[in-house]
Amino acid sequence: MLDPEFVLDAAARERLLDRFGPDAEPWCDGLAGLVAAYCQRWGLELDEPLSGGTSRVFLGRQDGARPVVLKLTPDRSIAESEAIALRAWARTPHAVDLLESDPEAGALLLDRVTPGTKVAAWPGLPPFDDFAELLAGLRNVDGQDVATLRSSAEGVEFIYGLIARRARDPYVSRFVSPDMVARGHALARELTASTGDYGLVHGDLHLFNILDGGPARGLVAIDPRSSYGDRTWDAIDIALARVTSAGELDDRISRITALVPGLNAGRLRQWCQATAVISVVQRLFRYRHDGAVPDKLLLDLAASAYKRLRG
Repeated sequence: MLDPEFVLDAAARERLLDRFGPDAEPWCDGLAGLVAAYCQRWGLELDEPLSGGTSRVFLGRQDGARPVVLKLTPDRSIAESEAIALRAWARTPHAVDLLESDPEAGALLLDRVTPGTKVAAWPGLPPFDDFAELLAGLRNVDGQDVATLRSSAEGVEFIYGLIARRARDPYVSRFVSPDMVARGHALARELTASTGDYGLVHGDLHLFNILDGGPARGLVAIDPRSSYGDRTWDAIDIALARVTSAGELDDRISRITALVPGLNAGRLRQWCQATAVISVVQRLFRYRHDGAVPDKLLLDLAASAYKRLRG
């Protein structure tokens, strides 16, 4: 019998309910039974639970040997879109391997990447050649199902709607005005509507979702929030990761776009402007009880999108 606290502790439950609302209560209540069913179905032994914003994840072994990851989400569309993306990336070493899936139940079984250290935990950034190989690998797509994914336009509406709600939090609103969120949203809509480098988009390619796959694989992407749209989106977090000045950002954009065919520097910079407000609001909202303050560079970048559209 699985320990209910192991399956879903109070903090993990709170995060899922914050993301999905009270409709996710029954799913949370039944998660222990769901986990037990998939352990039996796929021959799993679980060692460690992990929490994400949209799922509950377990590290374990299949048939007593193979290291695997069991991932369960209350939102079937998330599991379905992730499965579609991972199948499309099956021939690249730069995406995690999908072993089994039951998207109707929100269940995925993934191969565990080794050594698997998150790039976010590294003291410095990987070489830009490695980032370029990752982005190029995610453009190596096989399969027709990607056209059934939600469009980037739908993704833009969802994320800016979430950010607008979180920006109304009394603490967050001290730093970010509703008008600034609206202007970032407008620029994102403008970019989405214009001609871009269209294809399968990972959608959430920040440093916590990039793992060290060792010398044979290089960098490996996990946890896609996939859509079909402008692939420039996947370079945004790489451009902004730990950047400390506007000059450094310009240099980084120039370097990464020179290495990835089809990636446009001007368009990437505009996406950085449009999405900077997302990063600012998410951090302020998450750490609002700890007195977080916004990153000045990101706040200035968000303001530059605001000025661009006002002008």
